[in-house]
Amino acid sequence: MKTCPTCNRTYTDASLNFCLEDGTPLTVKVPGSATPGFDPHATIRYTEPRDTKAPTSGPPPSIPPVPQVAPPVVPQVSQSQPQPQPVLPQPPPQPQPVLPQPAPRKSNALWWILGGLVILGIIAAVVVIVILALASMGPHPNANSNRTNSNLRTPNTNSSPNANVSPNANANLPTLLSDDFSEKKWGTGNYAFGDIWYADGQYHMRSKAKTYLVMYAPSSAYDTRDATISVTARSVDGTPAASGFGLIVHGEKSKSGQLEDYALLIYTGEESKYEIVKHKADVQTEIVPWTASKVIRKGTNTNQLEVRTKGSELSFYINGQFVNRITDTENFKGGIAGLYTSDTVEIAFDDLEIKR
Repeated sequence: MKTCPTCNRTYTDASLNFCLEDGTPLTVKVPGSATPGFDPHATIRYTEPRDTKAPTSGPPPSIPPVPQVAPPVVPQVSQSQPQPQPVLPQPPPQPQPVLPQPAPRKSNALWWILGGLVILGIIAAVVVIVILALASMGPHPNANSNRTNSNLRTPNTNSSPNANVSPNANANLPTLLSDDFSEKKWGTGNYAFGDIWYADGQYHMRSKAKTYLVMYAPSSAYDTRDATISVTARSVDGTPAASGFGLIVHGEKSKSGQLEDYALLIYTGEESKYEIVKHKADVQTEIVPWTASKVIRKGTNTNQLEVRTKGSELSFYINGQFVNRITDTENFKGGIAGLYTSDTVEIAFDDLEIKR
């Protein structure tokens, strides 16, 4: 073990020869020898560092006195304890108002679709109303004024306000109904397709040019089921009606307001003839085409027209003479009596009777 004679530090490394603190040559410490006490406050003398370049001969350089080093003054830090801060009471949390959430906006496309459907529905309703109105206005123009060609006639509708009379099948009907037209029971007026009025105790009808006009009886008392129906008719000035005039049986308007009936028509020109027609859904159809008959009176002479109904069988008479018979395939037997005329000829009807 080696010691520094200057600072008394000991070293165990045998290879060290100088003190690592002050450079003093170390001395070998003999075991058991006293080691001078170490004074940490003693003045420490630092030896002059050797000048390895200086000549080895000559007197050693003088060593300046080692200054006294005072111990460092450690400043005293006042460690004052922090004063506790007063704890203030916290106010209770205020409830936040709940604002209503705006409703989600609906897609504009949905509104366009709904609007389009509403518009289409309105248009469809208007079209249906127009069609029904046209169907109930009255007869339509005849496609041909040829008096002998009945195949070119267009559907006929009734312009009378009394045409939509539905007879009661269970009514207690009289065995005889007589109407001499002395009382104004039937409909009258100036219509788009003809004129109807009372004059001289008779019922007068005149259609517009190239059209024809139908008028149904005013009540269900004129029911023609299982009955004999007759009426007298004449041309006031002797001119024959272009498409005939005559008597209607089983007349009734359907639920959609369209004509349903059978009619016996006569033409009082030079070639007198008769025709039996059917109206259904406002369409006039020939049952028996125009057929020449010598029993028909011409000019202003009065002709009596008669139809006898029994079940589905209809028999037709002119001036008391049987002319033809048909079967009611449409089951129109619940209808009432009616009158028919065509073109601009004034026709006078009288003495309507229904015998049951």
